[in-house]
Amino acid sequence: MGHLSPTRLIHRGFVPMPPSLRLKDARIRSFTENLQREAAPKLTDSNVIEILSAVGDRSGLSYEKAKSNLTKPGITRAEQFAIASAGLSRDEKADLTQLLEKSGFNMDLGAKNFLEALVGKAPLIETFGPLTITGDQKNGIAGIARPGEVIEAINLSTAPSGRLHLTDTMVISTADASGKFLGQMPDVREGDMIRMRTRAADGSTSDWLTIEAKGIETRDTRNAVVNLERMDLAAVGTTGEVTVTHNTARPLSEPGASIRFTNARTGEKFDFKATENGSIPAGLKLKGKAGDEFKVSVSDGKNNVDMSSISGSIKVPGGATDIVGVDLPDPKLHNDDLNADGTPKFKTERFTGPLFIDGPSAADVRQGAIGNCYFPAALASVAAMQPDIIKNMVKDNGDGTYTVKFNTANSYSGGRPVEVKVDGDLYVRSFGGPLYGGSLGGSTAKDKMELWFPIVEKAYAQWKGSFDTIGNGGVAGQVMAEVMGRPYSYENLSAANADRMFERIKTAAAAGKPMAAGTYGTDQSARYTNTGVYANHAYSVLGVEEKNGEKFVKLRNPWGQSEYGHDGKNDGFFTMPLAKFAELYRAVHIIN
Repeated sequence: MGHLSPTRLIHRGFVPMPPSLRLKDARIRSFTENLQREAAPKLTDSNVIEILSAVGDRSGLSYEKAKSNLTKPGITRAEQFAIASAGLSRDEKADLTQLLEKSGFNMDLGAKNFLEALVGKAPLIETFGPLTITGDQKNGIAGIARPGEVIEAINLSTAPSGRLHLTDTMVISTADASGKFLGQMPDVREGDMIRMRTRAADGSTSDWLTIEAKGIETRDTRNAVVNLERMDLAAVGTTGEVTVTHNTARPLSEPGASIRFTNARTGEKFDFKATENGSIPAGLKLKGKAGDEFKVSVSDGKNNVDMSSISGSIKVPGGATDIVGVDLPDPKLHNDDLNADGTPKFKTERFTGPLFIDGPSAADVRQGAIGNCYFPAALASVAAMQPDIIKNMVKDNGDGTYTVKFNTANSYSGGRPVEVKVDGDLYVRSFGGPLYGGSLGGSTAKDKMELWFPIVEKAYAQWKGSFDTIGNGGVAGQVMAEVMGRPYSYENLSAANADRMFERIKTAAAAGKPMAAGTYGTDQSARYTNTGVYANHAYSVLGVEEKNGEKFVKLRNPWGQSEYGHDGKNDGFFTMPLAKFAELYRAVHIIN
């Protein structure tokens, strides 16, 4: 019989190995040759058992016995991997590497992961569903999904602090042609609970998958939070029981968080775990009565495990008063007001005075020990020109909290209103009175001080992130826009345009449009020597006047003291000749 050509060999059913594959294990080589005979060769989650059996038979088991063990009902991928890896030889490892790198086979994700795990290229993934996470989150959230599907995620550790619903996800990535994805989320910390799902092109979604972020930091330092504003307590008649409910559309805390209620009257403690949705277990009841106050603490299992740090407190309606007293978290102090270890240098005290005394006015506003002159200058101007705006932006909720309404910076072009809820706790100086913004012209006692300005300032710090965020300079015009929901214009000052600016200020004041002006930076401090005006400072612009043919501009220092001309009143209000105004002030902001 003569020699057969390679072409005739193929016609008779034999498929030669690709020249690039030099497989040494006979069973792996035989399996590969058989797979190549198929029209569309593919290594599947089913036929990969042949390879695992071929590898496993080196562990003292026969091929048949290894295959029998690998296909036992209920066996896990981890157990299958253990059988195969126990018998893996150096030659077999080299063969598997060739299959991965040179065979060109299509591979199911589970089959490919078995080979990658055996040769040490990837960790074993124990379950494969529509969405699988691989590795830690040091460089982002990596995983496997169906090719082309979008990956949606929400951070359930931070969501309780905001207004997010459980379904308010963000798109972090799209799976590539091989099903792999890598996505990024902002402000993810070690230990955060991330909930994810996939979304197909037709809009269908997978089941939720929740993971704990790992590999980002050396340890988990961010504790879980609990949002007391979403919680309601109610006494059940005279049974001595109190029901606890909340709106389950938004998470109360992160999944699995330990939450403790301590009855301040009896000292009795009640512990429970947040559900997988961060909710209160259905039917939760505490022991107490109307008027009882419960202190609430939370732990993620790594932080505050002794529950010594209190997140806040909430009262049961009824009893001596029918008010629910809510104690909300306070915005963080300015960094200058923190100790080296990050603890606050100042304490808070609850202020319960009236929001308004004879309505809001510019004279009410006093800047505190923080570099945010732009903010009180803006608020004083709004109070002077549009006091009803101030009245309507702050609401006393009757429970020790206040709701303050701002507007996003572009609210006039498609933005939206923003409501910020704060309580009456204010940081205080050691000798009494608020550390930051306060009220002038009256008592600074906790039960008597006019509160509208310090409450609005606290809400602004809460909205922007902290007192440090708002305490290192800013733009008065932006604050006026965020208060009024209208744009502002900005114009530089000079001697050349002083008369035109005078007329513009005059027209704006007549129309009730708030205005502010800023001085030059500290590099030009010399021009302010002995003027009573300060460099790098913002002032309220309250109008103009003319005396004996001379033009003046009316201004106010947000300190509530120290003014141009040293008129002896030391109340912050002053008038300045237009020429001096153009010399000392750099720009004017006017609400349109």
